[in-house]
Amino acid sequence: MTDRFDLESLMRSVKAVIGDRVWSTATGQVGTMVAEHAGTADAAAAFDLYYAHWRSMPGTDPRRPGFAGHLLQLVPLMRQSGPCCTLEQAQELAAAARTVRDPQWQAHIAGILALVVLHDTAATYADPELLEKAVEDLDAVAGLLPATDGTTAATAFRIGRAVARAEHARLRGGEGELDVSIEELTAARRELTDRPDDQAYLTCYIACLRVGRAYLGRDEKAVDRHVREQEIALARLPRRHPGRDSAESWLAVSRTMLRNLITQRTGRSWPGPRPRLDARNRPDPTDPYALMQTALEVIAGAADDGDREATAEAIGLLREALEQCEEGGEQWMRCAAQLATTHLFLSGLVRWEPKPLSHLSPAGREIIAHTDRAISLLRRVRRLAEGPAHPMWTGVGCLLAEALRSRSMMMPQFRTAAAARLGEESREIGLAALSGLAWNVLLQSGTGHAMEAGSRAMEETCLDVARWCVLDGELEDAVLALDSGRALMLHAAQVSATVPDMLRQLGQDGLAEEWRTAGPVPLEPEPGPFGGLEPMSALRPTGPDVRLRRRVLKVLAASPYRDRLLSTPAVAEISGALRTLGADALLYLVPTGDLVLPTRRSRTIPGAALIVGADGALRSVALPDLRLDAPELTAYQAVGGAGGDPRGRGGGSPRRDAGPVTAPEGGVPPRGAEALDRLCGWAWQSVMAPLAAEFRGSGDSHGARPGRSRVPSVVLVPLGALGAVPWHAAWRAGGQGRRYALEDLRVSYAPSARTLCEVAGRTPPEAGASGSPALVIGDPTGDLGYAGEEAEAIHRVFYPNGTYLDADTADATEVSARLAGLRGGVLHLACHARVDPGGRHSAYLDLAAGSSLAAEELIEGTARRIAPGLVCLAACWSNVSSRGYDEAYSLATAFLTAGAHTVLGTLWPVPDEETSLLMYMTHHYLRREALPPGQALRRAQLWMLDPQRRVPPEMPARLAVRARYIRPAHLVGWAGFTHQGW
Repeated sequence: MTDRFDLESLMRSVKAVIGDRVWSTATGQVGTMVAEHAGTADAAAAFDLYYAHWRSMPGTDPRRPGFAGHLLQLVPLMRQSGPCCTLEQAQELAAAARTVRDPQWQAHIAGILALVVLHDTAATYADPELLEKAVEDLDAVAGLLPATDGTTAATAFRIGRAVARAEHARLRGGEGELDVSIEELTAARRELTDRPDDQAYLTCYIACLRVGRAYLGRDEKAVDRHVREQEIALARLPRRHPGRDSAESWLAVSRTMLRNLITQRTGRSWPGPRPRLDARNRPDPTDPYALMQTALEVIAGAADDGDREATAEAIGLLREALEQCEEGGEQWMRCAAQLATTHLFLSGLVRWEPKPLSHLSPAGREIIAHTDRAISLLRRVRRLAEGPAHPMWTGVGCLLAEALRSRSMMMPQFRTAAAARLGEESREIGLAALSGLAWNVLLQSGTGHAMEAGSRAMEETCLDVARWCVLDGELEDAVLALDSGRALMLHAAQVSATVPDMLRQLGQDGLAEEWRTAGPVPLEPEPGPFGGLEPMSALRPTGPDVRLRRRVLKVLAASPYRDRLLSTPAVAEISGALRTLGADALLYLVPTGDLVLPTRRSRTIPGAALIVGADGALRSVALPDLRLDAPELTAYQAVGGAGGDPRGRGGGSPRRDAGPVTAPEGGVPPRGAEALDRLCGWAWQSVMAPLAAEFRGSGDSHGARPGRSRVPSVVLVPLGALGAVPWHAAWRAGGQGRRYALEDLRVSYAPSARTLCEVAGRTPPEAGASGSPALVIGDPTGDLGYAGEEAEAIHRVFYPNGTYLDADTADATEVSARLAGLRGGVLHLACHARVDPGGRHSAYLDLAAGSSLAAEELIEGTARRIAPGLVCLAACWSNVSSRGYDEAYSLATAFLTAGAHTVLGTLWPVPDEETSLLMYMTHHYLRREALPPGQALRRAQLWMLDPQRRVPPEMPARLAVRARYIRPAHLVGWAGFTHQGW
């Protein structure tokens, strides 16, 4: 008769049934086999029997560790038949089994325990620290197993590690960590070609992860593609497969995401059937995860057509789920936040018109009740989140701030003091929540990942909080809110470069060395042919990973460096930077927008210029015509700007020699040039006319230094698509022709106040001073004739002792090496530049021998931390953001972030001929009249506008001849260049 406590023989029988498979349909039989072997009713009872037997064994019994290990190995298989074995019991069994002094056995036990932890935490949003420990244990196990080990356990451990990494990334943030897990799972799937069931199941999970990634980027096409991958894989998955229910649940969630994106795009309800509850599909009332998932599906259907009854059903499900969760745990927090969100959504479905005493009506009382319940839940969740390190901090904080703002608007007129207190609380919580945006971007391991985190940075939320502050008259808070969502990737790059120094100052030499030896931040791998990543063996990223970043951030956030990491500069710091740079004011250009609250109450807030003066004064100038939907701006965007699509698709790659900018005889100007001209006319009427009037005659009173020009100097931070506008070229018609904004104001630009302050803190440059080093690069690709002439002339006339590189010498290696020694000098690049939004190299310079220098390499790779005094990027699109307007991530800002003091860049493909003249004259004013770079560029642009312009005697004859044919009214030739920095 078989000894029912002989687990070794039971393990052999199980192996004979399931074979060398991970999720074989036969695993469903294991529970029955174990129960029969134990003589119990089911697998759960068998576990209880075996666990009790093990507990009764004497501590000195040599069989005790082995029995514990065999029982633990059975747990993942027994759980296929139902719940058994608590996490505490599994940990107790593992501790006993590890006393066997066999490294392979110990690794195996550690791996099994990690899989148990993974199962418990992934399904319940339990302690993320346990999940992180599971990742570390599975990493260690994988290191002990041969790469060619294809056994069931080895494959399960590798897949388990990837799944643990993915679930940890979803709980704690870290897009790089999620990408690595997808990479590992894709590699594992390729090894399962002889196991179609397992391969189909893994395909479902990988596609589910990719749906989540695409949804965050609002990529509807990618979500749709991955949903179809899930549908195809699910059709191949046997109904008896143990993962079938999970795969169906993943597909339901993915379809909900797709439905949301389609509804957002079209404004129409999803035509498919609405998920509703009935006796057949009601989830297990003891399973909070199932209750939450069902509620989300019901809410998605209700959101399409405003179904109040279905929304109420979802609230009931979430309340049931909340009762099942351990209060204060991760799962409770997520469930409570979803319940609060649903209450706010339902309050927005109630029809109500704000009138005197309307808060006492049935509708008013219902709205207030739902809003108050949401506020109560969100306050509790926010307290538990504690700070920006928690991934829910920003989302919950912003939602709570919006709910408080809604509640303040519902207060009756005789309770103005209470409404004001709620409004103040909403501002404080909203501003605190926005600090989580910087944390989330700093946590990411590469620019692409940071950009996705930044895009979730909720640019609209930053704007909303800023608008509340303006409405409440709190302009300093508005400045903080606006800068919270600006140029976060540039900020992350600046912080990353100085992490080792900060850690050493804190006595964390070991952690500093870990960061240093991890290497520069990796560039993301290119997508594979089917949207996946290339094999991990070839593209395993280096650089600080998410776990190291998280450890470092916790140390720095608990130190005096916390403000540098998470806070935006205060007004006093901004005004000090302006005085250092000799500027009079920093201006945020804020477009008109609708302030929409969770309860669906809305209000239109007119556009404005929020002004921080060099004297510390704050004021706001109303700009009611500053709209993102202005016909002139949308028409300009529709034609791809002044020079077409920056990706260079369709009409060929963007080139510096964009073609003629003058109208052909008897014809009309090119569409882009015409749209630009109209745009700049609108720019004057909507923005620059009021600003010119605001600053007229104030060149000294706003901080101009004695002896300098009385023309006021302003630094613009345009929000959103306003960043595409050359505001300095705004024009109005006058009696003697056009007059441009740069004639009334010295206009510079900045990605953010944070970047402005960082640049102002550098040692004052002496760009262009006699004896300063210079590197001039001319036509490195050999196809820009005027660029070569321009660069050669600039080198010969102004920097004869500098270095000149051309098509024979200006490859990326040589240029990078020369940059390292160009401290305080001048870098002039006359070449091609290209922009590829979303690409691994999103913006780059074309150099000799087919090489290139990318923005990502400048601020993240080995080329970072250069310090030229002036960088002149006489190349197309060199100041066009490749990663969203508010990120302001361009070649120009990359050089600024890498250490340059001043950068001149372009907003479109600049024409070769006019650019040659403009750049020559910029260096003329820089060297011959000793003007600062920004003033030198402005004087050169004014020279281009002057019909009576005089040609300097040193100008080469071939350039001087072209000066006769400049047509000032055609903006493409001169207005594309912008100034940033000193």
